[in-house]
Amino acid sequence: MNPAQSYTDDERRHFLRYTRTAKWPMLQRFPIDEDGHLGLLAGMLATDPGTVRSMIHDMCDENRATAARMLADDHYRSAVTGLPFRPGDRVVAIGDSITADRLGWFELLAASVDPAAATLVNLGVSGDTTADVLERFDTLEAARPSHVLLMIGTNDARLHGRAHAYRMATVTETARNLASLIDLITHQLGAAITVITPPAVDQDRIDAHFATAPVGWTAEAVAEIAGVIRTIAPHAIDLHEATRCHAPPGFLEADGVHPTPTGHQLILRQILRRLGRC
Repeated sequence: MNPAQSYTDDERRHFLRYTRTAKWPMLQRFPIDEDGHLGLLAGMLATDPGTVRSMIHDMCDENRATAARMLADDHYRSAVTGLPFRPGDRVVAIGDSITADRLGWFELLAASVDPAAATLVNLGVSGDTTADVLERFDTLEAARPSHVLLMIGTNDARLHGRAHAYRMATVTETARNLASLIDLITHQLGAAITVITPPAVDQDRIDAHFATAPVGWTAEAVAEIAGVIRTIAPHAIDLHEATRCHAPPGFLEADGVHPTPTGHQLILRQILRRLGRC
């Protein structure tokens, strides 16, 4: 434990919600066991591995309970059973923190789908851009997907700097990276792909939450990324448009970027509505 650091349980939970060291590219290429990951996370959070394990388990339990409540709804249950997945399919989600979220849309989907129907693998990594996903394509290949759910782009629009802010990727770079990923997934892996635009963000909340930080976003830039995705992947699920126009109060966390657990339920329903037509 680092005596110079002190975190509240809420801060630790927030960190663990989005941080999956087992999905970090270097630790996928050179894997360590579960105890090693627990120790690594515990060291980061100045706590003990038992606390980390308990917090992660609590979030998994919350997720399963939410999925069980959703499955009690006939419409939702029908949407899940109507998914175009078959036994033996490996459905892999790849993206950033919105996908990596332990209380997020893909974890809810994984908790809702009968394990006998398909295997679901979450390869979301917080902070990833389209370039990062392209760089770790080998980890996607190793997951042997038959169907890839790709939601990426929010961090391409991320800004760094104070007096002068620089965007992580230009429109041209995002378009090139996304086109490359789609080509690699469909032709090299032979997998089906569903591309999803990132959800809309809340500028007022972003400005308030990141006011003193050297990092931020603009709603305009995220919308621009969504437009690029629509151009490259015309059949993409347009989550950005759906959440820009119809997101209810409580859709986003206080930072204005990450969906709340309730927001993730809305995201999953939007995705199911489109996947069921495939």
